[in-house]
Amino acid sequence: MQVEKLTLKDVATTTRQYLETIFALGDGHVGVRDSLPFTGNQQGTLPVMLVNGFYASNPITYGESAYGYAKNHQTIVSLTSPRYLDFATAQTDSAVPDDWHVMVDDTVLDFSSGKLTEKFQITTSDQYHFELAVESMILLDDSHQLMLNYQLTSLDYAGELRFKRPIVREANAASEADDDPRVAQRQAGLKIEFKTIADEHELQWQTTVASTQQQLTQSDRLTVVPENFSVHKDQTGFHGAGEITPHETLQWSFVRQVSEINQPLATSSVEDAEALNQRILTDFWQQSQVQISNRKLQTGIQYNLFQLFQSAGRDGLTNIAAKGITGPGYEGHYFWDTEMYMLPFFIYTQPQMAKQLLHYRYSILPQARQRARDLGVTKGALYAWRTINGEEASAYFPAGTAQYHINADIAHTIKLYFEVTDDQDFLREQGAAVVLETARFWLQFGGWEQRDGKQQFCLKVTGPDEYTALVDNNYYTNRMAKENMAFAAWLIQQGYIDGDADEQAQLASASEAMYLPYDATNQVTAQDDNSPKMPLWPFATTAATQYPLLLHYHPLMIYRHRVNKQADTLLAEMLFPEDQSQEQLARDYDYYEPITTHDSSLSRSIFSILASRLDRRDKAYSYYMDTSLMDLVDLQGNAKDGLHEANLGGSWLGLTYGFAGMYVAAGKLHITNHLPQEINQLSYRLRFRGRVLEVQLMQDSTQVQVVSGTPLMMVVDGREVEVTSGTIANGR
Repeated sequence: MQVEKLTLKDVATTTRQYLETIFALGDGHVGVRDSLPFTGNQQGTLPVMLVNGFYASNPITYGESAYGYAKNHQTIVSLTSPRYLDFATAQTDSAVPDDWHVMVDDTVLDFSSGKLTEKFQITTSDQYHFELAVESMILLDDSHQLMLNYQLTSLDYAGELRFKRPIVREANAASEADDDPRVAQRQAGLKIEFKTIADEHELQWQTTVASTQQQLTQSDRLTVVPENFSVHKDQTGFHGAGEITPHETLQWSFVRQVSEINQPLATSSVEDAEALNQRILTDFWQQSQVQISNRKLQTGIQYNLFQLFQSAGRDGLTNIAAKGITGPGYEGHYFWDTEMYMLPFFIYTQPQMAKQLLHYRYSILPQARQRARDLGVTKGALYAWRTINGEEASAYFPAGTAQYHINADIAHTIKLYFEVTDDQDFLREQGAAVVLETARFWLQFGGWEQRDGKQQFCLKVTGPDEYTALVDNNYYTNRMAKENMAFAAWLIQQGYIDGDADEQAQLASASEAMYLPYDATNQVTAQDDNSPKMPLWPFATTAATQYPLLLHYHPLMIYRHRVNKQADTLLAEMLFPEDQSQEQLARDYDYYEPITTHDSSLSRSIFSILASRLDRRDKAYSYYMDTSLMDLVDLQGNAKDGLHEANLGGSWLGLTYGFAGMYVAAGKLHITNHLPQEINQLSYRLRFRGRVLEVQLMQDSTQVQVVSGTPLMMVVDGREVEVTSGTIANGR
């Protein structure tokens, strides 16, 4: 049941800033929020264009600084929206606040072409009426062109009509919640320089960020203008005038093009843009196809995957920010979210894009090495917790730099990429270096301690749960570092990277002796050494309005209690399903679920996946509904600042890792049917070692077939079978 379009009926509200996020367009490089075209109607909105990796830097001011603290903020630059087009009658002007009242009538985002179609009803302050239809589409061929078409129809006005297209306008990226640490606004310090272009219908200019010296070149071409309308251009933009009569429709079309950072504009053509996009998206959907016998969930997953595709950097030098390029939330920073929540989707369906995203981490390896030196580690690398350029940008180290698990997260995803693609060239040329350097960090930053009557390798860290900071032996981090070091030792042994026998032995020994905390009293996997002993958060007396806790309580108040912002220990158990028995997983799930607030959008998908593995299918379905529809229903209440990109990836994980029980172990792909009763059928495609597979789950059977490629040995519903181009059916 493919859903071709997203409409206003599928979203939570018609609040403009929310719609700007939901209907944002992007191509991995440039993102354009769905702002209203009129400059006079921008109060309480975020009408900006964002370019992936285009940022300003400002010094971090500390009341009390210390050695090794992050030095500079990095903030994605909010550029002038290319959607602006103002109109004026003899008495009113859409550039004047409240002069042109706009009501959205219809909005449709087409998943097959990427075209956004909108219709607005307009009433002027002197009670004349217009209808405005807007079509917009970003080409997905890496030429970074936005096509815009405006059709203005007068319903009852006759007379002079002026138009103006502002090119450079101060972009206000402030949020109503200025004290929300997830949102920030900083000075960009932009220098704008217009270029001399003879064509009266084209403007071209260069934007330079003073602090980073990054440059972008933009061009704006007026390709269609109504007959008998004058056209002029200057450094404020295009403008002109003419006449309109009742029931007459006039058309303006523009092409906005944006260069790569520090590069000239690409040579481009726009003869059949929609057909081009349809070819690209047809290929994307063929490889990423998901079909669910539930229309609401089908809409959710198609929207989520479409937006992931729009947000992913494709040049090997950029990544996927926490909000993608749909909003400036979290300052456009890249976190661990990409590796743990988003990259699995690309690895299994779009391996070339996955490779480019991983190349970004390789490209900033020098900065990671320097960060390790800042922390006193003489060998190895530590990746920045939040960054754009590879340098640490987190001003709060207990919940930033101390989350060293990002090292192991990156190594884990390189390992997954290799297991799924068998891309030995990438591993040898780039991936192995990252894995070894991150593993070396653990050897120096960890230490040997006497635990349970033997020497074990221990770490002091902050884990994924940001409501628990600077602890001894966070289970998730220790388990991930264990894998990181074991993989590095294997790479040396197999000759993927140079390393001596002594280093290999040290890595293997530390991995084998990694301490993994366990609470014997409660018979649960302990989140860390101290968490079982801490007092429980007073959930019964905490009002619903006090969540998320981070906005209402001092960190020290939160840190001294047993409360989780998100999945932590359970995330490790999701990643390593063969580590624990079903009985142990059930005890852990029952222990951590009541103390988890899900204040992080990263949480619910993990609880859904593990509920599936425990065959608690009602709970798995409930958590998955929240995951799949999080932004479309605005579950977190802050979609206006940008999409929750990690959750978009989590919605794919919930289907594949959860309902389909998918994972790779010992080189074999495993599938186990956990389909909830509310879904009659689920099918999806993936790529595995040069093959395209299709998995189909039904209430009474599991079917896997090879769509293209050679037969494959895999484990389906607990039985090892050979899957061929024919269908393999296995009963539940």
